[in-house]
Amino acid sequence: MVYSFYHITDVHYYSKRNFACDYRTFPQPSTQICILKSEEAFIKALEIIKADEDTNTVIITGDLTNHGEGYSHEEVRDLLQKFTDEGGNPFVYTDNHDYPYFEVYGFDENGEKVRTEHLPEEEVKAMYHPFGRGKAFDTFDDGITYIAEILPGLYHIAMGYDYVKDAGIKSPTFSDELMAWVKAHVEKAKKKGAIVTCSTHRPIIAPSPAYEVVGKGHTFSDGEKRMKELADMGVRLFFSGHSHVQCMREVVSEKRNKIYSVQTSSLAGFPPKMRKITIDTDNGTVDIRTIDIDLPDLGMTFTEYARKGFLGIIEEIPYNMEHDVKAFANTQGGISLPKDLIMKHPKTVMFLGRKLNGLTYGKLAKFSKKYHNLKESDYANAKNKKFVDLLLELIANLYRGNAPYSPDTVEYKITMGSIRKIEKLLSVLRVDIKKSLGGYTLSEFVEPLLYNSGLDDDNVTLSIN
Repeated sequence: MVYSFYHITDVHYYSKRNFACDYRTFPQPSTQICILKSEEAFIKALEIIKADEDTNTVIITGDLTNHGEGYSHEEVRDLLQKFTDEGGNPFVYTDNHDYPYFEVYGFDENGEKVRTEHLPEEEVKAMYHPFGRGKAFDTFDDGITYIAEILPGLYHIAMGYDYVKDAGIKSPTFSDELMAWVKAHVEKAKKKGAIVTCSTHRPIIAPSPAYEVVGKGHTFSDGEKRMKELADMGVRLFFSGHSHVQCMREVVSEKRNKIYSVQTSSLAGFPPKMRKITIDTDNGTVDIRTIDIDLPDLGMTFTEYARKGFLGIIEEIPYNMEHDVKAFANTQGGISLPKDLIMKHPKTVMFLGRKLNGLTYGKLAKFSKKYHNLKESDYANAKNKKFVDLLLELIANLYRGNAPYSPDTVEYKITMGSIRKIEKLLSVLRVDIKKSLGGYTLSEFVEPLLYNSGLDDDNVTLSIN
């Protein structure tokens, strides 16, 4: 038997009705979410599914709207209804960005942010009931979790989560009661010869050590444990979003059962992607293909447009450190440094900025010569390349997956050689960097941002025997 369906997440739809000004002349805010093109991206994704002769089924794992704006919810509901009326088969649920947990805003005639009304949580859940819990054959009493037969013989469990404090940090978790409910349904499905997949909004396991540190509290505190329990139940695929990271991870239980974490990036973020999943039970395989969302009339690809919006402010940071400390201080929210601390030490900031901007591969190669064994002729073409450009690429790699700098590249050898020398110096100074990096060494933290040595994050065929 062959089953096909799509995975979309983090639509972050932002209605054009939230603009009292002319949105067509409005500059795209430098954020991770392309609010100006979120409507077009969602419509394009639904069109791709409608045109697919294999399947009309899609699971959408939360954050349907930007910040829970009333207009945005109304339009997403209407698009889902239109999609359903035209033969589409959506299974959705809501999460934190769909409720009034953030500032809900629009833009006035002058393009200035103004507060707007949000919809109550229960009203939001009722709006999407026909496209999720309303199609379920059983529900859990948390108001989110449901199990539905999304295709004949293919069940999907959309799982809600609770919170638990771990080392003072509030993190998502699945309750024991929910896990018992899931196990009971998986056992019933097995008896019927059905397959069960699961999902939740937040990543159950971190896509990388870097995200585990910068996204602390966003991933499950007991995620690996819960994944192994699901694997031993017989679940092989687990879908999530929230992180805006494109990632594939494998978890193996002590009983040697495998489960795959399929994390898909935001439809309106960087990079803008969706996935098509095809399960072949006869061959015991799952084929996962990634589709890049593209939009016309941008003068560039949508991925390039989204990257520019996301990394726009970040790309200015090194220059501003050296040349405009005040502008650098105004970006402190993105780099977690107190604004007043920056302004108290402008000369120090400018000095560090000058050193950072002047750092080249040639200088780093000399610094780490003992640890990479490269000849000067090996990196001659990259000798004058600025290292700050690679740092920006590492930030992009955190989200887009499939980091490209393999161990045989100059970038990898010089960077990891420098990291190993820094680790040696820290060791001599008796500095325990692991305390700051969630138990990881500096090498373990940086290497996945350079090179993906695991499953392909975009396109892969998995065994589920």
